[in-house]
Amino acid sequence: MMKDTIENYIITGILSSPILYIPHFHFQLIDEILTRICTPINGRKVIDLAIEQICEYNAATSIVNFQTKEKDVDWRATLEGLLECVLSGKEADTNGCKVFLLKNIAKELQSTNIQSYLQLYAEKYENGVYDPLTTIIVVSSSSISSIPDELENIFTIIDVPAPTESEIREFVNQFPVTYAEPFKQRQDNLRDDICRNLQGLQYYDVKQILRSATIRTGGKLSETTKRLVLEEKKRVVKKSGIIEVIDTDVSFDDIGGLNVIRDKLKEKAIVYHHLREAQNHNISIPKGILIIGMPGCGKSMIAKAVASEFGVSLLRLDISRLMGQYVGQSETNLRKALASAEAAHPCVLWIDEIEKAFAGSTGKGNEDMLVMRLMGHFLTWMQERRTPVYIVATANDVMRPEFMRKGRFDEVYFVNFPNADERKDIFEKKLRKYESQNSYFSLDMIKGKESLIVQPMEGKYGGFSGAEIECVVNSVFEKKFIEYIQDVEKHSNELDYKPEPRIIKVDDFTTEIENIKHSVMAEQVSSPCNNSNINREKTCIERIRDMQRTYKFTVATIGNDVPDRND
Repeated sequence: MMKDTIENYIITGILSSPILYIPHFHFQLIDEILTRICTPINGRKVIDLAIEQICEYNAATSIVNFQTKEKDVDWRATLEGLLECVLSGKEADTNGCKVFLLKNIAKELQSTNIQSYLQLYAEKYENGVYDPLTTIIVVSSSSISSIPDELENIFTIIDVPAPTESEIREFVNQFPVTYAEPFKQRQDNLRDDICRNLQGLQYYDVKQILRSATIRTGGKLSETTKRLVLEEKKRVVKKSGIIEVIDTDVSFDDIGGLNVIRDKLKEKAIVYHHLREAQNHNISIPKGILIIGMPGCGKSMIAKAVASEFGVSLLRLDISRLMGQYVGQSETNLRKALASAEAAHPCVLWIDEIEKAFAGSTGKGNEDMLVMRLMGHFLTWMQERRTPVYIVATANDVMRPEFMRKGRFDEVYFVNFPNADERKDIFEKKLRKYESQNSYFSLDMIKGKESLIVQPMEGKYGGFSGAEIECVVNSVFEKKFIEYIQDVEKHSNELDYKPEPRIIKVDDFTTEIENIKHSVMAEQVSSPCNNSNINREKTCIERIRDMQRTYKFTVATIGNDVPDRND
């Protein structure tokens, strides 16, 4: 149980540490836990601490009575004054208090005077000056990265876990089910779904979200309540500022090629559509996939299509927001991001350009250590998590070998530049959005000639990427649209004038292909250094090709692998 876990952490901390730091915003929960610790159970207590022996200081109200929250006029008003009383080590100066609960003092912790008081207190604690129960507990909504370096070593961190499913269920069961759900099995399933949707959230959020949702459904649980709970969860996730909730209408039907990966993901979707049955039969929840390959070749579209196919929310982890400028900030951001993802389960967590966080060696010791810490925490989380968060990680460059090895994900896929069949498939799907614009465009001249159009879409290392094919198509239709509008404006005074649809020809595409052919990704060949091909610095395209030759990842399209020797 979550509360039992926190209680054990705090009891252990009181018995062994001078200063505890609890990075949490729900002060009432901590008050409840401390009250439990001080309350006898069957006439006995784990530690000999009375509730009257807790002194509370709040940055907003100064010193207050822990039980009544009324201001205590007998105490010194400032934090410095309180700490001076604690440092004296005399019960007369502290009114017999042993535990000093300090709330919202993140700003005060930056003061050199406060730091000195706390350091001196910790030193005297180690020397046995105080009663063994004497402890300072700091509760702050600020993350552990805000702790000054001077205090890191004397603070014991206590993380507050999310409530367990049984604790959530205890709260959910307080609400009746709407009359529209008369059958017990349907009632149980509804409660199960709502409990599952609330997992991963903090206790405060669970209560607030459920209360907010049931207010709008007449105080009863219903399918509408379940939907409202999911909507509220999205808002909670957005608060992190690192995780972005993406609305997507992309499906696998919109993706050209990549048949292997598409077929495999459709199988995984079956598990996600039947999570309850899968868990009841001990079926492992799918972990996720890593997609490494050429830029602009559909990796991001796969992430969006997976969420649609699974019927769950799509969350995007912004790597650029993950990296912080202060020591420990990046790790804290990663923990917050993963906690937010778990709070939104079931979901798809899309980590785009993951190599930016878990790249190879830079030659800089500090950066390499940061990468190893981030990667270690992420891989541990992937291994230990029990919530249905499906990872779709995409990379446009090589990564550390220990991250890419099979077993970390369900599968690692390699996406090459599209072959001729894939280019044709992509081209046809890009044309779909223009087919209904009959009043503007006529596509009759290119019908049946798709293969002829995509044939010249080639570079040294393969065909045009999907993004480049889309660029060609958009450019052709944009020019034809401009011609159409100019024609309409030219004859604007002719009431009976009806403009003819712009005829799309094969030559329109071949012209655009020639315009961009020299700059496409498949033409990115490294330049020789000092006229020596041996010493040239390879492009990301060449690095990816070499990596695939080494690791032989599963190719996303049958037969579209990298030749053993081609450059």
